[in-house]
Amino acid sequence: MDKANNSSRVKFYIDKTGFFAEGAMILLVFAALFHVIGRWGMWNDRIDLIMMLALPVGSYLLLALCVLLFGKKGFFLSCIPVLLGTVFFIFKLFSSSSWMHTVVCIVLYLAIVIIYPATVFGWIRTKWLLPPLFGIPFVYHIFFKDLPRLSDTVNPVTFSAGMQEMSMLCIMAALMFIGFGLKKREPEPNVVEPEVVEPEPEPEPAPAAEPAPAEEPAPAEEPASAEEPAFEEAAPVEEPAPAEEPAPAEAESDACFDAEAAFEPAPAGSIPELTLDPDPIDFGPEPDAQESGNEQ
Repeated sequence: MDKANNSSRVKFYIDKTGFFAEGAMILLVFAALFHVIGRWGMWNDRIDLIMMLALPVGSYLLLALCVLLFGKKGFFLSCIPVLLGTVFFIFKLFSSSSWMHTVVCIVLYLAIVIIYPATVFGWIRTKWLLPPLFGIPFVYHIFFKDLPRLSDTVNPVTFSAGMQEMSMLCIMAALMFIGFGLKKREPEPNVVEPEVVEPEPEPEPAPAAEPAPAEEPAPAEEPASAEEPAFEEAAPVEEPAPAEEPAPAEAESDACFDAEAAFEPAPAGSIPELTLDPDPIDFGPEPDAQESGNEQ
């Protein structure tokens, strides 16, 4: 719903360096100056001073500041001084002597109160209602009110009334210039920004379970001690009797003696005698003789 309302509204601005903006600011300053000159010293009390002098002069200068400072952005604030100036003109109607003039002016001021804010806020999508809204009263004052009064020699226009009329013409001309100077701000293209899908936060890892404390091994049960065998007292071992040394055999002693004697060296100069055994050893018959006997 809000998007539809925003799309139906139009934003207006005024370039402060443009011809119409500069002309409007100059006319507003002159309007304030002419009003001060025309109303100076004519107030009866403090309320009259505020409503007939301070209020219009303040609204004129405030509107000039809005054109200068908020022309590009925030020009909708200009409806505040316009409404304040309308209050001044309505208050001024109480001194009018013509009821027809009073009714026409009230209708005009109500139209200003409705159309001007609706335009600068963008509810009315065109600016072309403002120039005729202020231009028609401007033309009416010049050709149907001011020129006949200037040509009236019987009741000439006083200086004070002339300054106040000049102030009114300047303010109407300034508002007409603002209506011409408004420009429509081009709507920004609707750029559909891609939706950025934020990655889902990764789940935090579950804290690792603390390992269960290792159970201390139960101490090994000591095996039941076997009953120590009862050691029976062993009978004392009888030591063997020492063996009797055999008496040396006489034959062995004699043999040893003979062997020693045989290895004794012969005395020098003696030659041992060789003795031959008279009985020769019989080695059996000779093999040739045996073979010859067999052949026979």
